[in-house]
Amino acid sequence: MVVELLLTERNTMDNKNTLSRITIDMTKEQHRRLKTKAAILGKSMREVVIEAIEAYEGCLHGDHYPNKETLKSLKNIEERKNLVEVESIDELLKKMGL
Repeated sequence: MVVELLLTERNTMDNKNTLSRITIDMTKEQHRRLKTKAAILGKSMREVVIEAIEAYEGCLHGDHYPNKETLKSLKNIEERKNLVEVESIDELLKKMGL
């Protein structure tokens, strides 16, 4: 399955946005998941893809740093300490107080 999306490219010379067309080959299942996610978020598939690219780029360029609580949690996971087992998402949400 082929999905065509319009992506916005920033032109640094004149600060105008121009559009460029790309084609992404994906399985029918990947297309279904993208379409479903977009519908749930009330966004277009284009918006979901662009936001994912921008979020990924932010992580690559160090724009996002984990806070102390996240670092502590990651350390606990690596050391297999203070882990909580649950049987379902409902049980997890209950244990989280949500």
